[in-house]
Amino acid sequence: MERRRRRWGVIAEVCLWAMSVTILVPYFMVLLTSVKSSKEAGLFRLTLPSELHLLDNYRVVFERGLVVPGFVNSIIVTAGSVLIVLICSALLSFYIARTRGWISSALYRFFLLGMVAPISLVTTFNVLKALSLLNTRTGIMMIFAGILIPFAMFIYVGFIRTIPREMDEAATIDGCGPYRMFAVIIFPLMKPITFTAAILVFMNVWNDSQIPLFFLNDNRYWTMPLNIYRFYGYFSTDWNYIFGNIFLTALPVLVIYLFGQRFMIEGMTSGSVKG
Repeated sequence: MERRRRRWGVIAEVCLWAMSVTILVPYFMVLLTSVKSSKEAGLFRLTLPSELHLLDNYRVVFERGLVVPGFVNSIIVTAGSVLIVLICSALLSFYIARTRGWISSALYRFFLLGMVAPISLVTTFNVLKALSLLNTRTGIMMIFAGILIPFAMFIYVGFIRTIPREMDEAATIDGCGPYRMFAVIIFPLMKPITFTAAILVFMNVWNDSQIPLFFLNDNRYWTMPLNIYRFYGYFSTDWNYIFGNIFLTALPVLVIYLFGQRFMIEGMTSGSVKG
């Protein structure tokens, strides 16, 4: 029986590695194509380049692709959205998880609807216009916050409910108010799930191109995914330049995920082992 389990374990591990390689093939192809000549890149073959064009290709990408302004806009929008989502959803989740009554239950169900309700483009456009937030990075952050707070709230509430209420009672006896209790006692315990929520929100905001496309008319504020569309208009046949831009856009997400997957696994599993 033990030998059979080991054999099936080895088979499962080999299958998982094969699936991982399959997933990494598109990234490898993008990287290889970005350092080829225009003629070789147009063949779309998963082969090594006959001549390396790393510096030449990426110099064109940086000069014509507006990579630096795009990265600045993406970092500002993504960092601001992540900060707003984490602060608002953590405070809201603490109230919902610790308060018993119809108000907290109604709030929980109301925000859960935000996970499935589609965004109304016309209404959102008119609201941003009325608040003078149309075509601004702040307006885009508010939209992302409205979309992603329900998701972050959902995973926060499930985690906070695993934290014993006795800790709240002990903090109250020691003289802690609700805000101090949350900041000093509860929020440090939420570090694993906070890292998980931050990484997932980061990936969603960084990769999104539809929201900036609809609500940012000024290309000075365009993020990296939108710069790919503009860059494709300039070099529609030079796939080595296009794939170079795509690789630079996907690189931060890949790095964040590789360095943060340990925190994601810890955050997803920590709620199941708490008392």
